[in-house]
Amino acid sequence: MQTQITCAISTGILVLIFSLTAFSQENRLLAPFPPDAILYGEGSAPSAENIPERGFTVALYSPLPVDEVVGFYRQKIGEMEAIESGNHYHSELLPVQVEALGILKVYDIPDKPGVSVRSIRTEESRNCTSEYFRPFREMHRELEQYDRNDFNELCGRYGYLEHAFFGFSERTMADGSYMTRDEELHRQYQGELDPEAGEAIDAEDLMEEAQQLMAQGRMEEAAALMEKIAASQGQAAQRNIERMQQGERKQVGDQWDEWLEFLKELEKLAYPTIVYIDYHPSYWPDDDWLHESIKW
Repeated sequence: MQTQITCAISTGILVLIFSLTAFSQENRLLAPFPPDAILYGEGSAPSAENIPERGFTVALYSPLPVDEVVGFYRQKIGEMEAIESGNHYHSELLPVQVEALGILKVYDIPDKPGVSVRSIRTEESRNCTSEYFRPFREMHRELEQYDRNDFNELCGRYGYLEHAFFGFSERTMADGSYMTRDEELHRQYQGELDPEAGEAIDAEDLMEEAQQLMAQGRMEEAAALMEKIAASQGQAAQRNIERMQQGERKQVGDQWDEWLEFLKELEKLAYPTIVYIDYHPSYWPDDDWLHESIKW
Protein backbone atom coordinates (compact mmCIF):
# COMPACT_ATOMS: atom_id res chain seq x y z
CA MET A 1 0.00 0.00 0.00
CA GLN A 2 2.82 2.39 0.95
CA THR A 3 4.55 1.59 -2.34
CA GLN A 4 1.35 2.35 -4.28
CA ILE A 5 0.94 5.70 -2.51
CA THR A 6 4.58 6.60 -3.14
CA CYS A 7 4.28 5.68 -6.81
CA ALA A 8 1.06 7.67 -7.14
CA ILE A 9 2.63 10.75 -5.55
CA SER A 10 5.75 10.42 -7.72
CA THR A 11 3.62 10.00 -10.81
CA GLY A 12 1.57 13.07 -9.86
CA ILE A 13 4.70 15.16 -9.40
CA LEU A 14 6.10 13.98 -12.72
CA VAL A 15 2.82 14.80 -14.46
CA LEU A 16 2.81 18.27 -12.88
CA ILE A 17 6.42 18.92 -13.86
CA PHE A 18 5.78 17.61 -17.37
CA SER A 19 2.63 19.70 -17.80
CA LEU A 20 4.35 22.85 -16.54
CA THR A 21 7.40 22.23 -18.73
CA ALA A 22 5.27 21.50 -21.79
CA PHE A 23 3.19 24.60 -21.18
CA SER A 24 6.23 26.81 -20.60
CA GLN A 25 8.06 25.56 -23.65
CA GLU A 26 5.03 26.29 -25.81
CA ASN A 27 3.88 29.54 -24.23
CA ARG A 28 7.03 30.62 -22.36
CA LEU A 29 5.09 31.34 -19.17
CA LEU A 30 4.60 29.27 -16.02
CA ALA A 31 0.82 29.75 -15.85
CA PRO A 32 -2.06 30.39 -18.26
CA PHE A 33 -3.63 33.78 -18.76
CA PRO A 34 -6.78 34.46 -16.73
CA PRO A 35 -10.06 34.92 -18.64
CA ASP A 36 -10.47 38.20 -20.56
CA ALA A 37 -7.00 39.39 -19.51
CA ILE A 38 -5.55 42.61 -20.90
CA LEU A 39 -1.82 43.36 -21.11
CA TYR A 40 -0.63 45.87 -18.52
CA GLY A 41 0.10 49.23 -20.14
CA GLU A 42 -1.22 48.24 -23.57
CA GLY A 43 -4.93 47.54 -23.30
CA SER A 44 -4.84 44.58 -25.70
CA ALA A 45 -5.35 40.90 -25.10
CA PRO A 46 -2.10 38.88 -24.73
CA SER A 47 -1.04 36.87 -27.76
CA ALA A 48 2.02 35.24 -29.27
CA GLU A 49 2.66 38.46 -31.17
CA ASN A 50 2.68 40.91 -28.26
CA ILE A 51 4.32 38.80 -25.53
CA PRO A 52 8.13 39.26 -25.68
CA GLU A 53 10.14 36.16 -26.53
CA ARG A 54 12.17 36.54 -23.33
CA GLY A 55 11.70 38.26 -19.99
CA PHE A 56 11.00 37.67 -16.34
CA THR A 57 7.36 38.59 -15.83
CA VAL A 58 4.25 39.53 -17.78
CA ALA A 59 1.71 41.79 -16.05
CA LEU A 60 -1.97 41.74 -16.97
CA TYR A 61 -5.24 43.33 -15.90
CA SER A 62 -8.29 41.20 -15.25
CA PRO A 63 -11.89 42.45 -15.19
CA LEU A 64 -12.68 39.73 -12.63
CA PRO A 65 -12.42 40.30 -8.87
CA VAL A 66 -9.43 38.82 -7.06
CA ASP A 67 -11.30 35.86 -5.58
CA GLU A 68 -12.57 34.74 -9.00
CA VAL A 69 -9.09 34.92 -10.55
CA VAL A 70 -7.69 32.98 -7.58
CA GLY A 71 -10.45 30.40 -8.10
CA PHE A 72 -9.45 30.09 -11.76
CA TYR A 73 -5.83 29.40 -10.85
CA ARG A 74 -6.72 26.96 -8.10
CA GLN A 75 -8.50 24.89 -10.74
CA LYS A 76 -5.61 25.18 -13.18
CA ILE A 77 -2.48 24.94 -11.01
CA GLY A 78 -3.55 24.06 -7.47
CA GLU A 79 -3.46 25.97 -4.20
CA MET A 80 -2.38 29.63 -4.03
CA GLU A 81 -0.80 31.03 -0.89
CA ALA A 82 -2.65 33.98 0.64
CA ILE A 83 -0.02 36.68 1.17
CA GLU A 84 -2.79 39.07 2.19
CA SER A 85 -6.21 37.47 2.29
CA GLY A 86 -8.61 39.02 -0.19
CA ASN A 87 -5.92 41.16 -1.82
CA HIS A 88 -2.74 39.25 -2.67
CA TYR A 89 -2.09 35.60 -3.54
CA HIS A 90 0.94 33.77 -4.93
CA SER A 91 1.80 30.32 -6.19
CA GLU A 92 5.40 29.22 -6.68
CA LEU A 93 5.45 26.88 -9.66
CA LEU A 94 9.15 26.21 -10.19
CA PRO A 95 11.88 26.40 -7.51
CA VAL A 96 14.89 28.35 -8.74
CA GLN A 97 18.23 28.56 -6.98
CA VAL A 98 20.38 31.63 -7.55
CA GLU A 99 23.94 30.66 -6.63
CA ALA A 100 25.40 34.17 -6.37
CA LEU A 101 23.89 37.57 -6.95
CA GLY A 102 26.80 39.84 -7.87
CA ILE A 103 26.05 41.33 -11.26
CA LEU A 104 22.69 39.58 -11.22
CA LYS A 105 21.41 42.42 -9.04
CA VAL A 106 20.78 44.32 -12.27
CA TYR A 107 18.07 41.76 -13.11
CA ASP A 108 14.57 41.67 -11.74
CA ILE A 109 14.76 37.95 -11.01
CA PRO A 110 11.50 36.51 -9.64
CA ASP A 111 11.97 35.46 -6.04
CA LYS A 112 9.59 32.51 -6.34
CA PRO A 113 8.74 32.03 -10.02
CA GLY A 114 5.08 31.38 -10.57
CA VAL A 115 1.96 33.53 -10.63
CA SER A 116 0.71 36.34 -8.37
CA VAL A 117 -2.78 37.77 -8.14
CA ARG A 118 -3.22 41.18 -6.54
CA SER A 119 -5.95 43.71 -6.01
CA ILE A 120 -5.08 46.97 -7.77
CA ARG A 121 -5.66 48.65 -4.39
CA THR A 122 -2.42 47.09 -3.16
CA GLU A 123 -0.43 48.85 -5.86
CA GLU A 124 1.39 51.98 -4.76
CA SER A 125 0.14 55.33 -6.02
CA ARG A 126 2.31 57.54 -8.19
CA ASN A 127 1.99 60.57 -5.92
CA CYS A 128 -1.23 61.53 -7.70
CA THR A 129 0.49 63.55 -10.40
CA SER A 130 -1.95 62.66 -13.17
CA GLU A 131 -4.49 65.04 -14.66
CA TYR A 132 -7.23 63.27 -12.73
CA PHE A 133 -5.91 64.77 -9.50
CA ARG A 134 -5.09 68.26 -10.83
CA PRO A 135 -8.25 69.91 -9.41
CA PHE A 136 -7.39 68.62 -5.94
CA ARG A 137 -3.80 69.85 -6.23
CA GLU A 138 -5.04 73.29 -7.18
CA MET A 139 -7.64 73.40 -4.42
CA HIS A 140 -5.31 72.40 -1.59
CA ARG A 141 -2.81 75.04 -2.78
CA GLU A 142 -5.28 77.86 -3.37
CA LEU A 143 -8.14 77.35 -0.90
CA GLU A 144 -7.66 77.72 2.84
CA GLN A 145 -10.24 75.06 3.71
CA TYR A 146 -7.98 72.34 2.28
CA ASP A 147 -4.37 71.52 3.08
CA ARG A 148 -1.69 69.01 2.17
CA ASN A 149 -3.09 66.47 4.62
CA ASP A 150 -6.43 66.51 2.82
CA PHE A 151 -4.68 65.89 -0.47
CA ASN A 152 -2.46 63.14 0.97
CA GLU A 153 -5.48 61.38 2.43
CA LEU A 154 -7.27 61.53 -0.91
CA CYS A 155 -4.16 60.34 -2.73
CA GLY A 156 -3.74 57.42 -0.34
CA ARG A 157 -7.33 56.36 -0.98
CA TYR A 158 -7.55 56.79 -4.76
CA GLY A 159 -3.96 57.07 -5.98
CA TYR A 160 -3.89 53.51 -7.27
CA LEU A 161 -6.29 54.58 -10.02
CA GLU A 162 -3.40 56.30 -11.79
CA HIS A 163 -2.13 52.96 -13.06
CA ALA A 164 -5.41 51.08 -13.38
CA PHE A 165 -6.95 49.99 -16.66
CA PHE A 166 -10.54 50.97 -17.40
CA GLY A 167 -11.46 49.33 -20.67
CA PHE A 168 -12.55 51.02 -23.88
CA SER A 169 -15.65 53.07 -24.57
CA GLU A 170 -17.61 52.97 -27.81
CA ARG A 171 -16.36 56.41 -28.77
CA THR A 172 -13.66 56.59 -31.43
CA MET A 173 -10.90 59.17 -31.79
CA ALA A 174 -9.95 60.96 -34.99
CA ASP A 175 -7.42 58.23 -35.81
CA GLY A 176 -10.06 55.53 -35.45
CA SER A 177 -8.83 54.24 -32.08
CA TYR A 178 -11.24 53.85 -29.20
CA MET A 179 -11.25 56.24 -26.25
CA THR A 180 -10.83 54.57 -22.88
CA ARG A 181 -13.71 54.78 -20.44
CA ASP A 182 -11.71 56.83 -17.94
CA GLU A 183 -10.86 59.38 -20.64
CA GLU A 184 -14.48 59.67 -21.64
CA LEU A 185 -15.61 60.12 -18.02
CA HIS A 186 -12.91 62.72 -17.38
CA ARG A 187 -13.94 64.72 -20.42
CA GLN A 188 -17.53 64.64 -19.19
CA TYR A 189 -16.60 66.06 -15.78
CA GLN A 190 -14.26 68.62 -17.28
CA GLY A 191 -17.04 69.87 -19.51
CA GLU A 192 -19.37 70.22 -16.50
CA LEU A 193 -16.95 71.61 -13.91
CA ASP A 194 -14.27 73.49 -15.86
CA PRO A 195 -15.70 75.81 -18.55
CA GLU A 196 -12.30 76.56 -20.08
CA ALA A 197 -11.39 72.89 -20.28
CA GLY A 198 -14.85 72.34 -21.74
CA GLU A 199 -14.04 74.84 -24.50
CA ALA A 200 -10.89 72.93 -25.36
CA ILE A 201 -12.82 69.65 -25.44
CA ASP A 202 -15.44 71.19 -27.71
CA ALA A 203 -12.64 72.37 -30.01
CA GLU A 204 -11.21 68.85 -30.14
CA ASP A 205 -14.62 67.45 -31.02
CA LEU A 206 -15.08 70.04 -33.75
CA MET A 207 -11.62 69.25 -35.13
CA GLU A 208 -12.52 65.55 -35.35
CA GLU A 209 -15.74 66.47 -37.12
CA ALA A 210 -13.87 68.73 -39.54
CA GLN A 211 -11.41 65.96 -40.36
CA GLN A 212 -14.27 63.59 -41.08
CA LEU A 213 -15.89 66.16 -43.36
CA MET A 214 -12.63 66.67 -45.24
CA ALA A 215 -12.29 62.91 -45.68
CA GLN A 216 -15.77 62.96 -47.24
CA GLY A 217 -14.81 65.81 -49.56
CA ARG A 218 -17.16 68.30 -47.84
CA MET A 219 -14.55 71.03 -47.78
CA GLU A 220 -16.80 74.08 -47.30
CA GLU A 221 -18.43 72.61 -44.20
CA ALA A 222 -15.00 71.64 -42.86
CA ALA A 223 -13.68 75.16 -43.48
CA ALA A 224 -16.60 76.64 -41.52
CA LEU A 225 -15.83 74.43 -38.56
CA MET A 226 -12.13 75.35 -38.74
CA GLU A 227 -13.08 79.03 -38.57
CA LYS A 228 -15.19 78.33 -35.49
CA ILE A 229 -12.28 76.50 -33.86
CA ALA A 230 -9.88 79.33 -34.65
CA ALA A 231 -12.25 81.89 -33.12
CA SER A 232 -12.58 79.84 -29.94
CA GLN A 233 -8.82 79.39 -29.64
CA GLY A 234 -8.32 83.10 -30.24
CA GLN A 235 -10.66 83.97 -27.40
CA ALA A 236 -8.86 81.58 -25.05
CA ALA A 237 -5.49 83.03 -26.00
CA GLN A 238 -6.73 86.60 -25.46
CA ARG A 239 -8.10 85.64 -22.05
CA ASN A 240 -4.74 84.21 -21.03
CA ILE A 241 -2.90 87.32 -22.25
CA GLU A 242 -5.18 89.58 -20.23
CA ARG A 243 -4.57 87.49 -17.14
CA MET A 244 -0.84 87.74 -17.57
CA GLN A 245 -0.98 91.48 -18.11
CA GLN A 246 -3.02 91.94 -14.95
CA GLY A 247 -0.93 89.51 -12.93
CA GLU A 248 -3.92 87.27 -12.35
CA ARG A 249 -4.28 83.53 -12.22
CA LYS A 250 -7.21 81.34 -13.06
CA GLN A 251 -9.71 81.42 -10.22
CA VAL A 252 -10.02 78.17 -8.29
CA GLY A 253 -13.44 77.38 -6.85
CA ASP A 254 -14.39 74.82 -4.24
CA GLN A 255 -15.34 71.75 -6.29
CA TRP A 256 -13.82 69.14 -4.01
CA ASP A 257 -17.02 67.14 -3.59
CA GLU A 258 -17.83 67.27 -7.29
CA TRP A 259 -14.40 65.99 -8.32
CA LEU A 260 -14.56 63.40 -5.56
CA GLU A 261 -17.66 62.02 -7.29
CA PHE A 262 -15.54 61.74 -10.42
CA LEU A 263 -13.00 59.56 -8.57
CA LYS A 264 -15.79 57.38 -7.17
CA GLU A 265 -17.23 56.88 -10.66
CA LEU A 266 -13.73 56.26 -12.01
CA GLU A 267 -13.18 53.56 -9.40
CA LYS A 268 -16.26 51.69 -10.62
CA LEU A 269 -14.77 51.48 -14.12
CA ALA A 270 -11.34 50.15 -13.09
CA TYR A 271 -10.27 46.57 -13.73
CA PRO A 272 -9.95 45.33 -10.13
CA THR A 273 -7.15 42.79 -10.44
CA ILE A 274 -3.53 42.65 -11.62
CA VAL A 275 -1.92 39.31 -12.44
CA TYR A 276 1.84 38.74 -12.69
CA ILE A 277 2.93 35.59 -14.52
CA ASP A 278 6.61 34.69 -14.56
CA TYR A 279 8.47 33.27 -17.54
CA HIS A 280 9.96 29.81 -17.37
CA PRO A 281 13.70 30.30 -16.59
CA SER A 282 14.63 28.91 -19.99
CA TYR A 283 13.05 32.06 -21.43
CA TRP A 284 14.76 34.51 -19.08
CA PRO A 285 17.13 36.99 -20.80
CA ASP A 286 19.68 35.12 -22.89
CA ASP A 287 22.81 36.20 -20.98
CA ASP A 288 25.51 33.67 -20.10
CA TRP A 289 26.25 34.98 -16.61
CA LEU A 290 22.56 34.77 -15.71
CA HIS A 291 22.10 31.16 -16.77
CA GLU A 292 25.44 30.12 -15.29
CA SER A 293 24.24 31.32 -11.88
CA ILE A 294 20.78 29.78 -11.70
CA LYS A 295 19.56 26.22 -11.27
CA TRP A 296 16.04 24.95 -11.81
